[in-house]
Amino acid sequence: MQRLLKKQYKSYLKRGPSRVTKKLIDQLERTRIGESLLDVGGGIGAIQWWFLNHGGKQTFAVDASSGYLQLAQEHAAKNNFKESAHFMMGDFTDKAEELPIVNHVTLDKVICCYPDFEAILKVACSKANQTISLSYPMDGFITDLVRGLGVLFIRLRGNPFKPYIHRVASVRALFVENGFELKERSLSFPWHVETYVKR
Repeated sequence: MQRLLKKQYKSYLKRGPSRVTKKLIDQLERTRIGESLLDVGGGIGAIQWWFLNHGGKQTFAVDASSGYLQLAQEHAAKNNFKESAHFMMGDFTDKAEELPIVNHVTLDKVICCYPDFEAILKVACSKANQTISLSYPMDGFITDLVRGLGVLFIRLRGNPFKPYIHRVASVRALFVENGFELKERSLSFPWHVETYVKR
């Protein structure tokens, strides 16, 4: 597993963020950049490093993977981000009370890992005072078919991970119900990339 994570990190250093992450960053860049960002499930920290290099002052990362957090912390130390980048291991919904309210919250390919997307997004809404940006899978027949094939492939390799496809209409409605409105959206098949602004 650690070998795979290091491969992802080397790819980031060579080529920059992935295609979907780059779209999320592009949307965030078109908002008013605040001082603080909370990156949920941020992996190697691509969004955090962009934010700190473009005027951001503080980032907070929560991830359930110790391997990703280790790589992100090492990157922060090597690039003079040790004082401005903060890390926490665990489930975001469990750690929420320990985290501050920030200007921006990002969830890049996160809710597809959670069966209860409502819980994690409600917490995200409570922590953002400007924007929330996220990427999540399309729904519908084609996506369900792709997901089924993906699950089969994962299980054949002995990996217990199970992806979740949530209804797009339900995701968007939740933000409206929690005081946010859709500012920008794009598609990078099979991912929706969207930014919501607090009303």
